[in-house]
Amino acid sequence: MNIPENCLYPLEAAMEQWTDQRVITAPDLEGLILLHVYVQEVLSQNGLRFKGVSFRQKVDQWLLSVKAREGDTPLVVFVTANTTTSCVSRFWNLFEDDRLGWVRDKYP
Repeated sequence: MNIPENCLYPLEAAMEQWTDQRVITAPDLEGLILLHVYVQEVLSQNGLRFKGVSFRQKVDQWLLSVKAREGDTPLVVFVTANTTTSCVSRFWNLFEDDRLGWVRDKYP
């Protein structure tokens, strides 16, 4: 799967202005912007309708759940990492590598 260029151009322009990385690194910020601003457009370009996202803390890790629909089929993907930001970065890495494990959502 790929991220459409019409999403990447404004994102790259905004990221060129990001110089203060004391709080968050540029790649992490890029992932968060993609999730919060462009996820609907990115998923729709890949045949999915975005339905929602949630985070849950599980003992010493975080769980990111992203829900979507492919036609009438509800889907969900789960990503775990040590922080919420790491979950988002991992989600986009898996997305670009076409390695997300979308499964039918039992609780749409």
